[in-house]
Amino acid sequence: MSEMNLTLKIWRQKNAADKGKMVDYKVNSISEHMSFLEMMDVLNEQLINSGDDPVAFDHDCREGICGSCSMFINGEAHGPVKGTTTCQLHMRSFKDGDTIYIEPFRANAFP
Repeated sequence: MSEMNLTLKIWRQKNAADKGKMVDYKVNSISEHMSFLEMMDVLNEQLINSGDDPVAFDHDCREGICGSCSMFINGEAHGPVKGTTTCQLHMRSFKDGDTIYIEPFRANAFP
């Protein structure tokens, strides 16, 4: 089993009124077989254990059906694999030592 160490640059913003910024995180020993959201769960566990606020992200089914897991990964909607939702994106799509940029989905609600 191949594991990787990654740098995550994640958009953090407490609420709509606060100014947001990119924050760097390191995650280690990430399995290539994990989904992207499972990797985010590992990061959140790490943050909670160190007394920091977890990264909030939407998800529901984690089966690629509902689409609520939408986020921009390295500037692309849902990440580098075309036709794949974020929850179905696996970490084997990345390499050891990669820096991954994670931002909220850029869309507004319908009127």
